[in-house]
Amino acid sequence: MIATRTRGGGRMTIDDRAELSGTDLDRIVRRIGDLNAAGAVADFDLATLLTQVPSPLTALNLDRARIVYHQHLTLVLLELEATTLAIRTAALAYREAEKGVSEVFGGLLDGLGYVTGRVIAISLPVVIPTAVVVGIPVYAAATVLDAVGADDLVEQRFGIDLAQTADRLKEDLTRLVFENSDATGAVIEHVLPGMVVGFLGLPPQLLAVDSDTTLWPHDSGSMTAWVLAAANLVGLLTPSEVEVWKAEGLTPAHAKPPADVAELYSREAAQHRGVDSGQVRIEEVRSPDGTTRYIVYVPATTDWSPEPGENTTDLTTNVEGMAGNDTVMREMVRQAIADAGIGSDAEVMLVGYSQGGITAGSLAADPAFLADVNVTALVTVGAPISDFAIDESVDVLAIEHEQDLVPDLDGNEDPTRDRWTTITVDYDPDELRTAPNLADKSDAELDEMFSSAGAAHSSAAYSASLALMVGAGHPALRRFTSRNAGFFTGDITETRDYQGKRKRN
Repeated sequence: MIATRTRGGGRMTIDDRAELSGTDLDRIVRRIGDLNAAGAVADFDLATLLTQVPSPLTALNLDRARIVYHQHLTLVLLELEATTLAIRTAALAYREAEKGVSEVFGGLLDGLGYVTGRVIAISLPVVIPTAVVVGIPVYAAATVLDAVGADDLVEQRFGIDLAQTADRLKEDLTRLVFENSDATGAVIEHVLPGMVVGFLGLPPQLLAVDSDTTLWPHDSGSMTAWVLAAANLVGLLTPSEVEVWKAEGLTPAHAKPPADVAELYSREAAQHRGVDSGQVRIEEVRSPDGTTRYIVYVPATTDWSPEPGENTTDLTTNVEGMAGNDTVMREMVRQAIADAGIGSDAEVMLVGYSQGGITAGSLAADPAFLADVNVTALVTVGAPISDFAIDESVDVLAIEHEQDLVPDLDGNEDPTRDRWTTITVDYDPDELRTAPNLADKSDAELDEMFSSAGAAHSSAAYSASLALMVGAGHPALRRFTSRNAGFFTGDITETRDYQGKRKRN
């Protein structure tokens, strides 16, 4: 079975198990204490006392045995009480240590970033003139060499393809960043904000402030807000309003709801695959008991250009969403739900991959949206959603590859909650090639599919992982499907698709 680890979703952590053991042991201690007290009272029963009159010597021996018994029992109870206290203290210490390690590690990275930023700021008077003196001749020489065909000369003389070498270096760098996604996420969460604060000469104490403010960078969200503001100054990643209309679906409608999470994701991926701009699809599911529920599929990124355009599933939506701003895709989902006439009491499941997961997760954390839409379930794949304060009434299933950078862009792990399950999959191309949904692919097609540095974030890789997990009966997927069975059974009575475009002046 494909290697995974699961957090949350009702699974107990080490400290939870210790706390529960302490509670059980405490209950046993109290029960023994009650029995001991009842036995002591029974010793003074009138009938028992009368039996001691004819045999006083036996009675004395019996009393001595009783005293010894109660002494030993008291010692045992004291030892059990001490053990209970030790277990609960250990659970508390584990929680605090885990929290402390995280805070200390984060503080060290903050400090590293701050020092680096100060060094850069102090070095600028030397670095800039040096860069100009060295850079201009290097640029001029490169331009001349390019004009005279230096690439061909180097390849003929030394057998080195400069363009191919540059591409390979870029691919290796990308692979390094993705394969060490946890470290990259920590850099984004701590080092980069520290560098900016240090470069600007702001007090380092600002990095320790736990706040939603974006006045200064102190975490991934505020850092993203600063990047967005800087891009807006030069006319990039600019926001806009959106026009939404009912459209023809990218794929045919289905008669039945998805049978499992793998099929649910397959339908999600179809909302953006191979198109210029993704669509929002809403499936109306009528359960066998007559209850109507809705599945809302939110598309992923289709345009990575930072330049302003009409596309709603573009890089601008990504950055705005990560910065905590409202986005055109959020508005598309709101308008699509309103047009579909979904009542405030009808159960709704939001499904999103990558950008779609960011949009869906942020909506599930929006009190105004939840006041009108009864979101009971959320499924995200390859999406950074840990920064969103998703309502605890929503049953969350988050799926991510360990080697996928995108879910780590927020720099944090998902919270551990009874109704929030995070499945982290060890991305293994050799294992994924055996997925049943890829059986019709040739070896060459599979090589191309899984060879790129960022393949761990690809839709094909996640489809293969989910197919293998469902086929193996992954317990966390089974639990989620069982809890939300109304979305996976019955018939689809209507399917609505919505398209949108940005309104640009």
